[in-house]
Amino acid sequence: MTPTLGLADPKVGIALKCQYCGNNVDLPFRCPFCAGYFCPEHRLPENHACPELLRVRTQRPPAEEYRPPSGESKAPPLEKGTLAGYPFVFRKPRLTSSTETLHLAVSAVIVMGVGLSIHKPVYEWVSFLFREPLMFLISALTFAAMFLTHELAHKAAARHYGLWAEFRLSLMGALLTLISIAPIPLKFVSPGAVLIAGAADKKIVGITALSGPLTSIALTSLFFALYFLIPDGSFALMMLDAAFLSVWLALLNLIPYGILDGAKVFWWSKHVWAVSFSVSLFLGLAVLRYLLF
Repeated sequence: MTPTLGLADPKVGIALKCQYCGNNVDLPFRCPFCAGYFCPEHRLPENHACPELLRVRTQRPPAEEYRPPSGESKAPPLEKGTLAGYPFVFRKPRLTSSTETLHLAVSAVIVMGVGLSIHKPVYEWVSFLFREPLMFLISALTFAAMFLTHELAHKAAARHYGLWAEFRLSLMGALLTLISIAPIPLKFVSPGAVLIAGAADKKIVGITALSGPLTSIALTSLFFALYFLIPDGSFALMMLDAAFLSVWLALLNLIPYGILDGAKVFWWSKHVWAVSFSVSLFLGLAVLRYLLF
C-alpha cells in the first residue's frame, strides 16, 4: 500500500512524527519547499531528501543570509545543484535507510510465516524443516520475495517521479498478518506500507499505487505457469501457494477503499482500475480452483 503522509497541524499542540526518520517531535519544523514536517536534525531540505530541491530555481543567496567562514570575505560562487538561500551542494537522496531495512526484514519474515501456513500449521514447520530443508528455504524465500517486490515496486515508481518513499511497518497491519499465520481460511497480508511525500498529481499517485498490484499480478502469472511446467509434487504445490498469496495481495490492495492502492487507482482512472481488478480477480479464481480441487 502507498498512503501519502497526513500530518496534524503543530499549532494545535499534537506531537507529530518526523516524515524522514519517524521520531516523535513536539515542535516540528515545516519545510517551505515540500511542506513536510521534520525534526531538528532533518529540518534542512538536504537532510530530508526534499523532493522539491531540483524544482526550485537556483540563484545566489542574499548577502545578508550568507555567513562566510572566518577568513573569507565574500560568498563563493553558487554551485550547480544548490538552492536559493542555502549556500551548499545537496546530497542525493539515499536509496534506503536502516529503519526501512529493518521494517522490510520484519515484514518479510511475517509474510514467510503466512505463506508457509497455507497448507502446514505452525507445529509442522519443524518437521518440514528437517524433512525437506531445501524446499523449506525455497518456500520461505519465495514468499518473502513476493512481498518485497510488491512494496519495492511502489518505492521505485515513487522515486521515479522524484518523491520521497520508504516502507514502514503498521502496528495493526503487522498484527493482522501475524494472526493470519494461524490455520484460518482468510489470510491478511499487509504488515506495512510504502509512505510517500512530495508534490504529485493524481496520475502520479495512481501509477505509484498501481505498480505494486501489477507486480503481484505478473508474479502470480509466473508462479502459476511454473506450477504446470514443473510437475514435481512439493515444488508444484509451493508454486501454487505462492501464486495464491501473490494474487490475493493484488486483489486485497486493489479494493477501492480507504488508504488501499485501489482507492488511488480508482481516483486516477476508473477504466485502469476496472481492468487491473478484473485481471487479478480472474487469476485469483483460476488459482483458487486448482488450490481447492
